[in-house]
Amino acid sequence: MKPLYTSATDSDLFQLLKEGDIAAFEAIYDRYFIRLLNISYKRMENREDALEVVQDVFVRLYTKRDLIENTNHLFAYLQTLLKHGMIDRFRQQMVQQKQYAAIREQVQSQVSHTIDQQIDGKKLEEKIQYIIDGLPEKCKEAFILSRVQYHSHQMIATKMSVSVSTVEKHIVKALHTLRKQLKED
Repeated sequence: MKPLYTSATDSDLFQLLKEGDIAAFEAIYDRYFIRLLNISYKRMENREDALEVVQDVFVRLYTKRDLIENTNHLFAYLQTLLKHGMIDRFRQQMVQQKQYAAIREQVQSQVSHTIDQQIDGKKLEEKIQYIIDGLPEKCKEAFILSRVQYHSHQMIATKMSVSVSTVEKHIVKALHTLRKQLKED
């Protein structure tokens, strides 16, 4: 920092800053950065957040320098900017926490729903298997070869030594029994 700026008052430094003197901004930064960071860190308890809020204070100071009227109490003005910056950060964090909680709840709900679906699917599979096991032997064999092993009706007929129409009748009977018994539950 230049000797001229170390002895300058806040009002003088700010007047120079308004005139576009970057060295005056640097002098203000050097003079108040650590103090503002300490205040911010004590309240926020997170170094990264505290640092970011303080940096925002200086960005606001620089970008709004033409709009600021009273510069006699620059540190008080910077503290006000800091306070508003910390409040904004806390609000952002609260919104993020609410969003995270909502997402977490939605994910947990979906997981729970998926588990419920898996349980329902498992019960349905068990019910279908129970119904298939109760079919007459030839009907059961034709159905399993068709729907589980994906054989054609011709192939099933050859394997079972029956006609294709008999295979079709067995499969129709099995499907009818399944539909009827599943509707009853």
